[in-house]
Parts: sequence; structure tokens; C-alpha cells
Amino acid sequence: MSEFAIVGAGHAGIEAAFALAKAGHRATLFSDEPCLPYFRPRLIAVAFGQAEAEAIAIKPQKAYDEAGIALRHEAVTAFDPAACAVNGKRFAGVVLAQGSRPFVPPFAGDAGSLLTLWSLDDARRLRAACAPGKRLIVIGGGVLGLEAALRAALAGLRGTVVEAAPCLAGGVLGAEAEAVLRAALEAKGIALKVGVGVASVGAAGVTLADGSTLAGDVTLCSAGARPNVALAEAAGLPNDFGLRTRPDLALAPRVYAAGDLARPTEARPVCAVRRATAMGALAAANLLAEAEGRPTQPWVDPALPLFIKVGDVEFHTLGDIRTPGLTERRLDDGTDPRVWQSVLFRGETPVGLRWVGTHASFADWEKRLA
Repeated sequence: MSEFAIVGAGHAGIEAAFALAKAGHRATLFSDEPCLPYFRPRLIAVAFGQAEAEAIAIKPQKAYDEAGIALRHEAVTAFDPAACAVNGKRFAGVVLAQGSRPFVPPFAGDAGSLLTLWSLDDARRLRAACAPGKRLIVIGGGVLGLEAALRAALAGLRGTVVEAAPCLAGGVLGAEAEAVLRAALEAKGIALKVGVGVASVGAAGVTLADGSTLAGDVTLCSAGARPNVALAEAAGLPNDFGLRTRPDLALAPRVYAAGDLARPTEARPVCAVRRATAMGALAAANLLAEAEGRPTQPWVDPALPLFIKVGDVEFHTLGDIRTPGLTERRLDDGTDPRVWQSVLFRGETPVGLRWVGTHASFADWEKRLA
């Protein structure tokens, strides 16, 4: 029986820890938060009073105890990859799975007036600042920003989403499907400022790049995330918008990366639970394979859905939805202005899906893409 260290207690780290424990080894899981590891996307519900912190734990304490996993609420400040040492203690191997951190652009003005939503402490601060009737400005029109605006609306706040790009959600929906989504958001009382960036921020709101101002009581920055690579960089490991690993997720002998900070292919890392979970499992499997002299397996980027569902507002996408020249065929008859269903084809082969306002038949088409 060997003892392995997992640095980071998100989905990748937890999956790696339980895989190592299941294989009969000891796992020490380092978390820099004092609470049980939690499902990070559900922080938005906690922030707006629609869930409690205890309800979003990934596993109860009993699960760690029964698996023999030592959950250590301890920040990792020292890592030596050559010695496989974490905070001065040597291990048989290490999995780095520290996830990502929120990105706050260098706006002019009072950056201290901005809130982020990436930790349980962030969620508690936002919850304390919000109340029915308050004006919330969300900087960022991606999935997390849109969900925050929708959940804020459910909580009785008046929300405005500001997105510098010309489209919402990274442009995954295309112009026609996005128009359906925009109408659904506006029907919930959410104002949209799309195609204009933020010039400066302050306690009373924001000034936009076109010179106009938005008054707000609370401003939430949801402008994306960056891989949390500070510890690895300090240890001399290669970083290029994520830790550049071998195809099998290895960074060095007996050291592997998983989750948001791992970049085994040319594709930049994305924050996705499914990706992180699969990577954690593979990192653990390859760490054991290396220790036992067996071949390791390469990582293959999966097709990841991008979706949001808050009440009756939802969209779902999957597959190739960005390549120019694809043919888009609408499936619904267009009689319901709240619904859009379309499939993108390369020739006669379905390669991408765009659904708004419904999930009906999406799973059937997902199987056809697979």
C-alpha cells in the first residue's frame, strides 16, 4: 500500500482520491477551504438563497472516512515535483488538481467594488449583499453570468448583463437561436447590454466603453476563469494557459495533472465537471500504471455539452457548433417563439446541436452524434 497526495479538492481531485483508495492505497486530499468539497457550479444557487451550503457538498464526510481518505483542510505552499513532496512530506505520487480561479479584467476605477463567485466565501459575500429590489450588474454574458442573472431575478433583484462580445454564451447559439434566448431573458426582467465593454467600475455602478453609465447596488464579475497554476509554476512546471502535460496527463515522473489546470492537447482547458471528473480518474489510473510498470493511456478530449437551465429558461448545445460552412436545419416548426431546435450537418452527417427553451429529444440526437 502506497500513499498518494492529491492537491485540490474539486471534482478532479475527489475522483482521483477515491480511485486511488479503491485500488487499495492511501490518499491524502488537500483542500484550502475549511468546508467539505462542494459542487462549484451550484454556488450560484447558494449566492441567491436558493440552496444552502450543506446541500452542495459532493460527498459527506462519512464517504471520505469509509474510503480511508485523509481530507486535510490545509493550503499547499510547498511542492517539490522531483521528490514528490507536498508541504515537506514525500508521497509515492502526486496529482495536481487545483482547478481554476476567477478572471477579473484590469478595469479602471475601484476594483474592490467588484464581487466574484468562485468559492463558498464568495457566495456568502454575494448573498449578504443582495436583497429583493436591489440592482445587480453582471459583467460577463457566459453561462455562469447568465445563470447568475436568472437566479438573481428569481430572488427579486433587478439584473443587467454586460457582455463585451457581440453575442452571449460565446456565440455558441448562432444569431437566430440566440434571439430566442435573449427574449426569454428579457421576459424575466433582465436587461442586456451586448457588444459593449466595461471601461470602469465603482461602488455606484459601471461606466461602459461607449461612455454610458449603469447604476447598480452590486456588481458581479463573471468574466471567465484562468487555470490555477501558481503552485506548479513556482515548482518550475511548464505552463501555457494550463499545465502542458504529456498526452497521458504526466508532468514529471509520478506527478500528474487533472481538471481545469491540465492541458494535454492543443485545446485550452475548459471548466467542466464532466471533463474534470474523467481527468481525475485517468490521472489516478496512469499514476498507478506508472508505479506498476504498465503502459499509461492518453487523454482524449470529450464532446462536452454547454447548457443552462433555470426555471423555464434553458439552452443546450453539443458538438461542432462553430465551424464555418456547416448546414443548420431547424427541427421545430417555429410556431412557439420560445423554442428553437436545430441540428448542424457536415454534408449529411449531424455534428452539432442547438436547443433553446426545451430539452425534448436532445438526448436522442446526442446519441446520433456519438
